Order: sequence, then structure tokens, then C-alpha cells
Amino acid sequence: MNTKNTSSVVFPYRHPVVRDLAWVMASPGLLQKAPEGQMLVADDWCRCIYTAHENYLRELDENPAPLLNALSKCKSHRLGIYFEHLLHYWLKVILCVQQLQHNVPVFQSQKVGGKRTLGEFDFLFQMDNGKPLQHWEVAVKFYLQKKDDEGKPHWVGPADRDRLDIKLDRLFQHQLKLAGLPEAQACVMHMEAGPVQPAAFIRGYLFYPFDGAGELEQTNTVDLAPYMLSANHHKGWWLYREKMFMLTTAADVCWVILPKNRWLSPVYHGQTEEALMDKNALTAYCEIHFQHQNSPLLVVELNWQSTVWLEVSRGFILAST
Repeated sequence: MNTKNTSSVVFPYRHPVVRDLAWVMASPGLLQKAPEGQMLVADDWCRCIYTAHENYLRELDENPAPLLNALSKCKSHRLGIYFEHLLHYWLKVILCVQQLQHNVPVFQSQKVGGKRTLGEFDFLFQMDNGKPLQHWEVAVKFYLQKKDDEGKPHWVGPADRDRLDIKLDRLFQHQLKLAGLPEAQACVMHMEAGPVQPAAFIRGYLFYPFDGAGELEQTNTVDLAPYMLSANHHKGWWLYREKMFMLTTAADVCWVILPKNRWLSPVYHGQTEEALMDKNALTAYCEIHFQHQNSPLLVVELNWQSTVWLEVSRGFILAST
């Protein structure tokens, strides 16, 4: 398969949660352009912060207890909540930001029925005392390039339940404008940090159709104006299960099926946490899986490189059309 570069960054940490933390810190965003007047958390800034704290991450890899203890407070199994808790650890423990608040609701009082929720600040904090108040809205998303009934390409979730353009519209047109509402002033005034600077922090993978020749079909670009996809975004592939014969059978390749809580960072390990499969075993597993359910499977192609199995591509296998 020629589906390399699903990740442009290798995170050589043995512990999977430390790898996930590194991925949150340094992986490229999905976008390189936000609508006029809006901001993204800059990839270059994130990469510099990651580089400055690599020694800390190596120490954490040797003793991940502080990170695991912090994450033990997360009772949800949702991937997005896990992502937010990793980001919270980065901001609080590694960056030591000031006045950090997470998931702050904004309410509107009503004459009848008490109050209703207008929205929620994902993160509010200051980099340093006296600096502007940062408002980050964060998201981790996985979208597949498909075509609608009219043949127009668009980005949809693995189970066809959501669309990237709708998610971005809500994030930029509603969530990031929350601080401008009068009802939100009570949440930020007591922090005495001056004007609020909103920014989007969007991570994830985009999966392109696999064309059968080992290439990703990227000829039909999806119009996301006024947004612009990052040229460095993480890429993967997808295909229907009846097309699995197109996957490689090379001797130095094996496969793993990733549970959803392992969807973030690339697999990099001497002995992976998941069971290794050859092509025949993967095909047999998928055959049984899709006999009983239609939920897509995220699989990773691994290549043995000197001392480790290293992820070289990942993709979704979907139920039949």
C-alpha cells in the first residue's frame, strides 16, 4: 500500500496515554484558515511548546502515574471527553496556565422556567497574569470523504451521523462567539483578565477513498469555504469490506484493530497493546464482525522497522454499500 504519512510526527513513547498526550500537543490541526476575524491555535506554536517539553514527556513515559491519576477523574468513555482531559493536563500541569476553567456553562434567566443554557466555554485561562483571557473551543474529529446523492464530495463521520461543514459552522459562528453575549460577561468579568481572545483547537484525521492501486483518491476536493484544510492534516483511507482484497499482503506488514479509546496517536511500540493480525486474520475478523453489526472498524497497517512496529497507514473498513 502507498498510504504513508497518515501521521507526519512519530511519538516514540512506550505508554499509549503518553503518546496520546504528545499527539494532542503536537499533531497538526485540520484547518489552516479560519473565517475572517476568527483565530486558530497555531500549529507552529503548539510544536514549539511540545519540543520545549519533550524531556518532561520522556520522564512521564518512564513514570506515567501523574498523568494516569489526573485522567482517573474522567469517568466518561467518550473519545472527545478523553481528548479534553488530555488537553486540560497539558494546560494545567505542563504549561501552568493561570485561572484555568473547563466546561463553564452560560445561562440566560427566564421569567418562567428558571434559566436555559446558551452555551459552554470549553476552556478559559491566561497564559500569564496580566495577559488576555484565552477562550479555546476544542474538537477532535474523524471524517470520511464521500459523495452525496448528487455526486458532490463532502466530509461525513464514520457512521454518517455528522458533517464537518456543519460542525465548523457551529464552532465558529456560535461557540467561539459566546463571550460576546451579555449573559457570558458574568463568567469572565470576575477573572479580571481584560478582553477575551477566542481560538479554535481542532485535531483529528481525514479519510480518503482507497482506489485499489494503493493510492488515496484526493482529486475531488471538498469545498469548505470560508475554511481551508491544512496541507499537513492527518490522512487515512477507507473502503467497503468487499474491497479488502485490495489491501497489501506484504510479509513485513501486520494489522491491528483499534478500539475507539486508541484512535488518537499513531501506534509505535515493540509489542503493541492490541493483537497483531496478518491479512487473512484481519479479513476473517471483519467477516464475523459485519455479520452481526454495521459499525465501522478502524484498522492500522504496521511495518516492522528495526526494533518496533510502526504505524504506516490507518483506515476505516465499512459495511457493504
